[in-house]
Amino acid sequence: MRHLFTQFYLLVIACFLAAALLMGGIYQFTAERTGNRYLEGLVQDFLDRFTQELATVPQSQWPDKIHNFSQRLHLSLHTATLDEQPLSREDIAFLQAGNIAIVEDDATFRQRIPNSNMVLIIGPVPYLSFRQEQHWLILGFIIVLGLSLAVPILLWMRPHWRDMRQLEAAATRLGNGELDARAALDNSSSLATLGMTFDQMAQRLQQLISGRKQLTDAIAHELRTPLVRLRYRLELLEPAPADKDKAALEHDIEALEFLIEEMLTYSRLNQPELPLKLTEVELGQWARERLADWQAQGANHQVILSCPQTPLFWRGDLRLLTRAMDNLVGNAVRHGHREVQIILTQDSPEQFSLAVQDDGPGVAAKEADRIFEPFVRLDESRDRRTGGIGLGLAIVRSIVQLHGGKVSLQPSQQGARFCIQLPVHLDTNRYQSNTDPDLRHT
Repeated sequence: MRHLFTQFYLLVIACFLAAALLMGGIYQFTAERTGNRYLEGLVQDFLDRFTQELATVPQSQWPDKIHNFSQRLHLSLHTATLDEQPLSREDIAFLQAGNIAIVEDDATFRQRIPNSNMVLIIGPVPYLSFRQEQHWLILGFIIVLGLSLAVPILLWMRPHWRDMRQLEAAATRLGNGELDARAALDNSSSLATLGMTFDQMAQRLQQLISGRKQLTDAIAHELRTPLVRLRYRLELLEPAPADKDKAALEHDIEALEFLIEEMLTYSRLNQPELPLKLTEVELGQWARERLADWQAQGANHQVILSCPQTPLFWRGDLRLLTRAMDNLVGNAVRHGHREVQIILTQDSPEQFSLAVQDDGPGVAAKEADRIFEPFVRLDESRDRRTGGIGLGLAIVRSIVQLHGGKVSLQPSQQGARFCIQLPVHLDTNRYQSNTDPDLRHT
């Protein structure tokens, strides 16, 4: 609110000062000019008579006459040479022409004594001093008035700011997966229409995600039933098919079952409200324990693990991290030739990396982002041969994003290098303590 208040307040003050300066300029051009002429008229006759009288007597008698007039008028009168006047050339010329000059700096009237190089000075005059002080009074009044504008601006802005914060909090909760988040602004709020539109959007989004989950579950259930019947009828076929044909049919049925499980997994991972089971684990020990399983995925490959001796503790959903690494290692085994490297490093006190490097043909740099999209297969013939369906890397990306990290395809001299970067300290306020029991390893 401070930033918004400051911007709005400065805008109002700028407009107020512009108006005040404009009005002050008009006042100075009219009222002060009129006042100066009025003052000049008041003292004009006196100064003309007195200076004419001084001009008729010797200069040695001037101090006595000036002293007598000072006593009678209760004003300070004195003389000075024309060269001693603290005036500009234009004002000096103005005095030489016989005119009266008003000097506001010292609140005095000045006029040249005819036929001499002397100037009669009257003052300081209290009225001119008051006018000088009046400028500071007006300036102080403008400053106080400008500061007082902050109170009504704050009172006007506070309810708007409160409603905006309420709307922002609802948007943040919705972005964190709380699909039941609503702004619920009061009807009297100036943002009521915006809040109602947001609530309608959130409700529609909740219905769409819920409908998608129901559709995915229904499709998976309906597909499983005919698959079970197909497998059952395959066993009851008479005469029994040849072993080669039976093996091919069973392979296709298993591929369909695998596809269904992968689709369900990907769908559940992309649910905003998906809870995670958070545990603390030392990653080096976990990786060494998983090495045998990763090696089993590629019997003809050598899986090499590299990790620091310093313990790396991490808090997150270990089952999902294991699933992501299994997918990356399986992908490296399918497309690599002989060797797969798994590299665990500590990038910073707040982040660590898990990289999987193969020695295969690699992936073009232009496909680095597209490869993580679901059902994207850069080489259709190769994936049909190796059994890929285009969901493995999409699942990896979903798991990493659930933990606030990112996965990327990094440049490599040979093969493909996939790197998972995860924060060491997970924001536990976003997650619950349970995980979806249907997220299985494949």
